[in-house]
Amino acid sequence: MEYSIVAPVCSMDEIAPVLKAGANEVYFGIMTDDWVEKYGNADFITRRQSESSHFSTYDDLSEIVCRVNEHHGRATLALNSRYSQHQLPYIFEILEQWEARGGHSVMVSDVEILIWLNNRRSILKKQLSVMAGVFNSRSVAFFDRFQISRIVLPREMSISEMENLIENAENEMEYEVIVMFQKCQFIDSFCNFYHPCFEKHGCQMEFLCNGKKVKHIDNQDFFTPFCAACSLNYLLKAGILHFKIAGRGYPVELIINAVKFIRQAVETESILPSDIKRLYQSAFGNDCRPKNCFYT
Repeated sequence: MEYSIVAPVCSMDEIAPVLKAGANEVYFGIMTDDWVEKYGNADFITRRQSESSHFSTYDDLSEIVCRVNEHHGRATLALNSRYSQHQLPYIFEILEQWEARGGHSVMVSDVEILIWLNNRRSILKKQLSVMAGVFNSRSVAFFDRFQISRIVLPREMSISEMENLIENAENEMEYEVIVMFQKCQFIDSFCNFYHPCFEKHGCQMEFLCNGKKVKHIDNQDFFTPFCAACSLNYLLKAGILHFKIAGRGYPVELIINAVKFIRQAVETESILPSDIKRLYQSAFGNDCRPKNCFYT
C-alpha cells in the first residue's frame, strides 16, 4: 500500500487546491447553527473553535463528497471530541447525514460513537483520532474490537515506540501520524484545556517545569512550522503510511505549501537532511529549528 498525505480543509474553495497540491485525503469539521445555538462555537464538537474552522450545513456534506470524488480523493469527517448524553443525538444526526450523502470515513475518539456506528452496521470507515491516546499494542487490541480501520498515533511517541507498537499489534491496522504543525507541550488525549476563539489557549500560557518557564505553542508555527520531514523514511519503515498535516483553520496557502513540501520530502530519492532543510527554507521562508522537530 502506498503512503498518503492527509490535509485539513475549512471551505469548499480549499478542497481542489489542497488535493491538486498532492494531498490524497482531506479532513474537516462541521458546526451547524443548531449546535452553535445550543453549545456555542467553542471547541466542544471537534477540538477546534469557531465557525470559520468548520462547514455549517448538511448540504455542505454532499458538496464535499462531490468535489473530493472529482479529484479521486477521500474525505474524513472529524468528530473527535467526547460528548455528553445531551450532545450525542446531535452527533448521531451528523453521522447519519454524512453516511447518507456518501461520506467516506469518520475520525472519532468517543467509544460510544464507535458502538453506535457498529450497531447501525455503518459503512463509514472508522478512524481513531489522536485524542484517543493509543500508546501501546494493548490499546490497539482494545479498539480493534470496534472494527477500526486506522489509528492516529500520539505525537508524543518516539519512532521506536511506534515501531514496537506496530510489531506487537496482533491485528492488521493502518497507522497515521501528524507530520506538520502544532506540536503541543501537552498530551492531546489527556488535555482538557478550553480553546477560546479570541483569548489565549491554555497551552499558550507560561508554566514552570523544574523552575523553568515552559511556553511551547505560539504563532511562530506559521513561520517555522513543527515538522517531521527528516523522519518520514523512518516512519515508512516502521509501517506508517498516512501522514497528517495539522492546522485546521490555518491559511490555505500554508497548508498547500506543507502538502507540497511533505510530498517532495518523501518522493525525492536518497534525500539528505541537508536537502530537506533547504526544501523547508524554500517552502516556509525560514530555517527550521531543532526544537520544532517531531519524533526526535
